[in-house]
Amino acid sequence: MNNSSWTILQMHEHQLLQSIYDSSTTLQGVSIGPGDDMGEVVIGNEKVLFAVDQLVVGRHVTPNTKPSHIGRKAVARCFSDIAAMCATPVGCLMTACVPGDATNEWCQEIFEGAKLVAQEWGGPLFGGDIAQSEGPAVFSISAIATPPENGAVLRSGAQEHDYLCVTGELGNANASHHLAFTPRIHEAQELLATLGSDLHSMIDISDGLGRDASHLANKGIKIIIDTTLLPLRAGATVESALSDGEDYELLFTSSTVPPTHLATVIGKVQIGNNTVVTQSGVDISNCGWNHA
Repeated sequence: MNNSSWTILQMHEHQLLQSIYDSSTTLQGVSIGPGDDMGEVVIGNEKVLFAVDQLVVGRHVTPNTKPSHIGRKAVARCFSDIAAMCATPVGCLMTACVPGDATNEWCQEIFEGAKLVAQEWGGPLFGGDIAQSEGPAVFSISAIATPPENGAVLRSGAQEHDYLCVTGELGNANASHHLAFTPRIHEAQELLATLGSDLHSMIDISDGLGRDASHLANKGIKIIIDTTLLPLRAGATVESALSDGEDYELLFTSSTVPPTHLATVIGKVQIGNNTVVTQSGVDISNCGWNHA
């Protein structure tokens, strides 16, 4: 819900997470470690994906947001990570820390909103916890999913000459989209079925196109975004599309062009120095919203 444009992150969230990732030890049985949209562990002979995301009232939604919309968004944010791995939801848990003046009715509406969409999207809410806190209300969703047959699609697979593509529209998400979006779970699975092994990498856009594209621009590659090709939401500008975040569309690279009803080609992948630039050469790797 960022109203400024071309926001350059001063910290913090990305650097802090990277520091934690760098100091983490990958345990036996962890097949996808920190740094992707979900982690993966092997349980018995099965691979299972896990993600956790939190929503802070006053940070990710305004305090006067309709309670059912708060619950809906809490689930939608986390399930968008499932979509980014081309995975299938199994279920989810929800925890809440709420201030002492929160009413039972307010909390109940939030949980009902969360439960309704979790069931609708195939990952029913089956447990959780609640506690009182002195700070703002915080709701956390832990999601469980199963990967596709040939493995989850990661952030790290972009290759030279790939097309950079995006589902849906971008920008001006804070008008209403951030409360009403549906995670692109079905679109992700259709893209995988259509593109197969040509689908090389994927992420969901939560922090802004520039910032999130930078997570795909690794291993000595550069991503070039043609801003004239961006599919803009009503009322959006190029600047808001690049930096606002909260779009929760899928950004991916593929060696073949996806069907136009599923996605728009907005750029390309070249050999480079782990950056994201516009067609005119402006570095937008750090354009985005800081959730921390």
